[in-house]
Amino acid sequence: MAEEPMLLRIPPEIRMLIYDYLLDNGGTKDISIRNQSKREYEARCSKAQRSAYHIMERTIAKKSYKTTYCADPHPRRSMHTAVMQINKKIREEASHYLYTKHAFHFGEDLEALVPFLTDKTPRTRDLVREISLYKRSPTNVMEPDSYDWSSVCRSLRSLQSLDKLTLVIEGARPRGPWDGPQSLTVSDFRLLYTTRHESLQWARELATIKTIKDVVIIADIHNLPHPESNMMLVLAAFSSSINTSLVDFLRDDLGIPARVGQPQYCGVGPDKMATPAPPEDQARLLEDALVAVRQQTSLMRKCLDTPGKLMDALKCCSTLVSELRTSSLGPKQYYELYMSVFDALRYLSVHLRENHPVNHLADLYELVQYAGNIVPRLYLMITVGTAYMAIEDAPVKELMKDMMDMSRGVQHPIRGLFLRYYLSGQARDYLPTTESDGPEGNISDSINFVLTNFVEMNKLWVRLQHQGHSREREQRIRERKELQLLVGSNIVRLSQLVDLETYKSSILAPLLEQVVQCRDVLAQEYLLEVITQVFPDEFHLHTLDQFLGAVSRLNPHVNVKAIVIGLMDRLSEYAERDGPEDKSDDRAQIEADALAKLLEKVNLQKEASTATPSESKQSEPDGKAGESTEDAKSADADSTPEGEESTAKATDETPEETAGESSNDDSSTLAESTPSVADTETTAVNGQGSITDTVQLYEVFFAQVKNLVEAQHLPVQDIIALLVSLCNLALNIYPDRLDYVDQILAYATTKVRENINNADLHSPPAQQSLLALLQAPLNRYVSTFTALSLPTYVPLFQSQSYPTRRAVAGGVARTLLKNQTKISTTEQLENVLEVLKVLIKEGSQAPQGYPGVAQRRPVETDETMEEQGWLARIVHLLQAEDNDTQFKLLQMTRKAYSEGNERIRTTTPPLITACMKLARKFKQREHFDDNWETQSNALFKFMHSALSTLYTRVNGSGAAEMALRLFASAGQTADLTGFEEVAYEFFAQAFTVYEEAVSDSKAQFQAVCVIATALHQTRNFGKENYDTLITKCAQHGSKLLRKPDQCRAVYLASHLWWATPMVSNGESEETELYRDGKRVLECLQRALRVADSCMETATSIELFVEILDRYVYYFDQQNESVTTKYLNGLIELIHSNLAGNQQDSASVENSRRHFHQTLENIRSRQYEGVVLTPN
Repeated sequence: MAEEPMLLRIPPEIRMLIYDYLLDNGGTKDISIRNQSKREYEARCSKAQRSAYHIMERTIAKKSYKTTYCADPHPRRSMHTAVMQINKKIREEASHYLYTKHAFHFGEDLEALVPFLTDKTPRTRDLVREISLYKRSPTNVMEPDSYDWSSVCRSLRSLQSLDKLTLVIEGARPRGPWDGPQSLTVSDFRLLYTTRHESLQWARELATIKTIKDVVIIADIHNLPHPESNMMLVLAAFSSSINTSLVDFLRDDLGIPARVGQPQYCGVGPDKMATPAPPEDQARLLEDALVAVRQQTSLMRKCLDTPGKLMDALKCCSTLVSELRTSSLGPKQYYELYMSVFDALRYLSVHLRENHPVNHLADLYELVQYAGNIVPRLYLMITVGTAYMAIEDAPVKELMKDMMDMSRGVQHPIRGLFLRYYLSGQARDYLPTTESDGPEGNISDSINFVLTNFVEMNKLWVRLQHQGHSREREQRIRERKELQLLVGSNIVRLSQLVDLETYKSSILAPLLEQVVQCRDVLAQEYLLEVITQVFPDEFHLHTLDQFLGAVSRLNPHVNVKAIVIGLMDRLSEYAERDGPEDKSDDRAQIEADALAKLLEKVNLQKEASTATPSESKQSEPDGKAGESTEDAKSADADSTPEGEESTAKATDETPEETAGESSNDDSSTLAESTPSVADTETTAVNGQGSITDTVQLYEVFFAQVKNLVEAQHLPVQDIIALLVSLCNLALNIYPDRLDYVDQILAYATTKVRENINNADLHSPPAQQSLLALLQAPLNRYVSTFTALSLPTYVPLFQSQSYPTRRAVAGGVARTLLKNQTKISTTEQLENVLEVLKVLIKEGSQAPQGYPGVAQRRPVETDETMEEQGWLARIVHLLQAEDNDTQFKLLQMTRKAYSEGNERIRTTTPPLITACMKLARKFKQREHFDDNWETQSNALFKFMHSALSTLYTRVNGSGAAEMALRLFASAGQTADLTGFEEVAYEFFAQAFTVYEEAVSDSKAQFQAVCVIATALHQTRNFGKENYDTLITKCAQHGSKLLRKPDQCRAVYLASHLWWATPMVSNGESEETELYRDGKRVLECLQRALRVADSCMETATSIELFVEILDRYVYYFDQQNESVTTKYLNGLIELIHSNLAGNQQDSASVENSRRHFHQTLENIRSRQYEGVVLTPN
């Protein structure tokens, strides 16, 4: 078995690149096929078996010889077709590239086409996409090619996949004007075809080829002496009509998809038809032309100022206008030249109007048409004709028709556009606007004039894209964009002429038809944008169906999204301005009522869907009652808006089906049942009421957007962008119709799920549009809960990517906090938590239903920490009307927040704080609620569970200390509300945390202080429990690692045996409080011993002074165990230590100052028996 070639072992993509390199014809797609000469055929050594045929020598001898065809590559180009001989598979792959990627040009060698195609297999013939031929002039009887042409057409009929046929038609005409017909009209060609004239026999055969999608006609014009015979006159007239009426005849009468092309093949190129010069040459050419224009303008003005020299002035004007005949300037340079010529023509026009009685404009109109060249002839004709139109009793109608018809003589795109722009501008002020039927014309004539001029200018503008080489496409696009204002000016003229009724009946249809038929992307996008912008909003409002119907028939590559969005946004703003004023005070109530109505209908639909068939059967025998029930249901269904019905159906399904089946069923029903704009107009155009009362704007737009999506197969990012604008329209105009917004969200959910595996859905534009769609209701509605309560909002939100959900959730959190929006019901909180879930969980979670594993974020960033801060602050927005609901809200929040794993470090403290507030509220209701103790017990268990979860789940620095503080605070709250056992459990848990998890010495000291502070403020412990807790606290303080910490912890623990009244609890000095002076003294004495055991004297002195402050405090509190003996002893000890200290450290000095201040305080109190001076 033969080994597989190495070429087939590499990936197909790489092989295609190799074929591209080997079969590249020098960077061009064109391959020329020609007949071999007699010598080449006789000397050929090719192994390829090609068909041989006989042709006539192109010499005077006219001898026949045998030959075959061959490719004629450029000398610097070569195609390595040997790769096709390796094996059959490679040949098939290479053939596909060779024949589909190249265009085959046979030029004048028509004889080669038939054998070329005959030698190919049927499969290979079907790969040919483009062919170019040269057709000799049909009026040329010297070398007729009718036989070869007939054979060619028969062969082309067998090609099923031929996309394009380029046909270069030979012609000839004189350089200057000639006597006789200048061109043939479509009617002339129609007559010749009907009479089966031999000059159009080739067209008859071409029309039999039905498989060609595009036929490009190119004129190859040669120089012709001045016509002296009928044959030469016919040739000249025919040649002048190739790019104009001949193409129109082929397209409109014979059904051939013909259009005019740019000469570039078969010897027809720049030398035959001038193209713009290089940029560096254009500046020089423009300057030369401007100099000539200025010179001739000066001469023209002198002649006009001199009586009797009008003819000389017209000659000068003709000369300066002749500069516009150039084809060497680009649009910008040509426009500069045009403006210079325009100034001269304007001066001439003013002069002609002022001197009309002397030089009659009717005579001048005939006179200027004898100008030699067509460009100056038409400019002069328009100048005189429009001046004549300004004269009273002028035959305006005839003048407009004549100038419009004559302007067809210039078919060069740039020259023709500027000529017609000049015609439009000059005639603008003199177009008739009356309803007269006389020769002065009427408004209909003006409309037809502008419309015809627009159609012709658009054809010229579109034709410009076919000029030049394919590599200059970007340049041509730029040039066309520079010229687009010329075409759009006609639509501006129309907008100034017509009213609404005329626009609906006579203007819009031909405008849209021309836009649709041109099939050019740039033209369709620009023209529809102009139509949208220049006509009043009211016009568009009453012609939506017609406009959007045309949009659905545009070229698939047109950016339909931008067109529809622009129109939607504009009409939205207009309808909002036209509608009633929106009082912000009523908006909240309107939204609340609308939401209640929507949810009520959703619930009704749910109940109806859960009813069993047996129940419905049992209700049948109920007679009238059953019938009335059914009638009520049907009446309710009839009164239900379609959008709300859709919403009800959507919420009845599972989350996966919510926006799928239901939205599809409803939206299709809506599209079918939605009336047109014309049907929805119930009042006069300028009748009473708002626009939304006369036109069902949303219904029309929604139905047309759906039709547009189906007809154009729009990418998902464009669909979402359209829905964003539609949503804004519904929000702005119909704030009380929540069902509209819900319907849009349902449709969006359907499209998102259909394209879940489509890369376009995850592109930045699509994600931005989805984010805008989700944010639109949040930003528009007064209450955030209105948007979140829409049945399809959360399902759409859940199907989004992590960044989108995170952005929406962040917006919801910021809005709630900014507005301090209270969350008072479980329904509100449920929707909020569903949205905030993306912020609660760690890492970037996938959309709902994604099978992959979510990645956990290893380190919290500043951004995520800020988000956790939002979540913590949202807890304080939970403010229900009653305590039971508040407890449920806290439970729901804790359950949702617990999914955050270690993020509960941030969210648990505010939850515990809220629980403490609720516990005090339960206490306040003890005389009103019999079950307040049960509620409180449940609350404290809830707090204990949350704190235990925090302690066991969260690791890291500070976690244990936080849990200890919260346990102590919870114990203090439980004591305050009278639950001794619960409080004891909380404090016991705080000690457990201390013993198990607090290991740092500083943290231990702080923890002891926290527990001691909390215990000092308790009041409801029994003596046994309280002694146990405070003794435990003192023991932990005495066991601290550092001596100074031990000392301070012990003397601080002394306060646990000496409670003081708290004014906040209503206590006073007469209140009986827990006090044990002996235990206080023991703590102080122990603290002294620890302080004295410190190795550093400065530290001991500092601690002695601090302990002295405590002695003074208890002495002042009349603690009987603290006597003057202890005060004097400690004062003397400090004096002796200060006297014996030999170090002058800052610490000692601070302690000395502190000691002296304490002595001054004692002196001021005048304690009896206290000695302040050293012995």
